[in-house]
Amino acid sequence: MRICLSIIFALIIQLPGFAINNLDLQAENLVQLISHTSQYVRVTGTISSIDISEKSKIIFINFGKSYNTSFSAMIHDEDISSFISAGIDDPCEYFKNKTVTIEGIVRISNGKPEMIINSPDQIKVVNLKLNR
Repeated sequence: MRICLSIIFALIIQLPGFAINNLDLQAENLVQLISHTSQYVRVTGTISSIDISEKSKIIFINFGKSYNTSFSAMIHDEDISSFISAGIDDPCEYFKNKTVTIEGIVRISNGKPEMIINSPDQIKVVNLKLNR
């Protein structure tokens, strides 16, 4: 019975949205992101630009002034339908200039950290409270 429960728990912690390591990282902290490569983490940052590749139709969500050196997230063309089903008809316009939290596995590509977003459950707009 204990073995079955251990296996079930191991499977649950691998589900999107369940970060067992509970790491909350900042998109601007590249050293921290790189040090957590291949780990499931939560990353928060303000989107500085969003681009669509004309060739592959991939949406690139960039968190810095230069997409060549900053953290990025990507939504592949085949995953856009899940955003539309969730009521986000135009992800580019919906997330433009917003502060978001993204959950997923950090990977390194072309020397910089990035994350692939397969589901709208992985990205949430953060409501910033103003200090008065």
